Amino acid sequence: MAGDWIDVHGHFNVIALRPPGYDASKAWTFTPESSLDFMNRTGVSAQLLSNYGPQTTAAMITANDHGAALVAKYPERFGLLAQLPLAEPENALAELRRAIDELDCEGFAIQSNYSGVYLGDPRFEPIWAELNRRRATLFIHPTPLGYEDTRLGRPGALIEAPFDTARTVVDMLYAGIFRRYQNFNVILAHGGGVLPALAGRLETLGPWPLGWAENPQQVTSAEMRETFARLYYDTALAGTPHSLDPVLDVTTPDHVLYGADFGAPCTYIEVCQAHYDAVRNNQRLTPAEREAVGRNALRLFPKFAKRIAGAAVRAAAE
Repeated sequence: MAGDWIDVHGHFNVIALRPPGYDASKAWTFTPESSLDFMNRTGVSAQLLSNYGPQTTAAMITANDHGAALVAKYPERFGLLAQLPLAEPENALAELRRAIDELDCEGFAIQSNYSGVYLGDPRFEPIWAELNRRRATLFIHPTPLGYEDTRLGRPGALIEAPFDTARTVVDMLYAGIFRRYQNFNVILAHGGGVLPALAGRLETLGPWPLGWAENPQQVTSAEMRETFARLYYDTALAGTPHSLDPVLDVTTPDHVLYGADFGAPCTYIEVCQAHYDAVRNNQRLTPAEREAVGRNALRLFPKFAKRIAGAAVRAAAE
């Protein structure tokens, strides 16, 4: 039966990214029906969908339209985090506005890099300014492709993707983006990857004033700590104590959001269930805090929260 948790991390349309030998029978292959079945069995009332397929503008427009159609069909169970084509930044601003004004998306999902261009790059400045003006919520997910030189023949999702999340957040931090734009919220996939584990190293070594690390914005240790605490972190593939406890060392429990990674090629049923169960049993969190993990996202998506609340009222009346 459906419960009241919100899943901020679901995927659709990622078939092209499945590796050779992939056994779809063991994974949460996305269809609306399979997702609804998963949510009903794990006490999740609604899921935010995003896609991380090809990075062209045309592909992202198609994916955003598809996601909006899913939401229109199941408005009380799904929400859309629209993609932005940052690989073609001249088109990204137009798609941002279209996604809000025409598709009525809940927020946005972007990748950690676009053909090797990371999110601290100056060409993305108009995007941050518009997200800030709109007080939007942004979900950052590691790009699923690349890493040929470092993955040592293994899938990039195994080790490299969590590093790429940290890499792009640090790039944004040193570029001063979090300092200049404080009106939009940022959710990091997979508990921020390795970022929480590296936070102490960054805070002590990163601002060291001997000129060996470029720091033109003069980002301080205190600013780093404040930024890490201000970010939001989902529990997708990061629900076990080894991953979640470091998150709780850099931020407060109300900045932890439930994520399943439903529909991702690497997320097999047993993996998804293991991280869900681990969150439910985490001993660093009080029972109330554990339960709140599933609802913390509602503050970031007020329109979505209102829609879901309406569904709950109608269900109670039936």
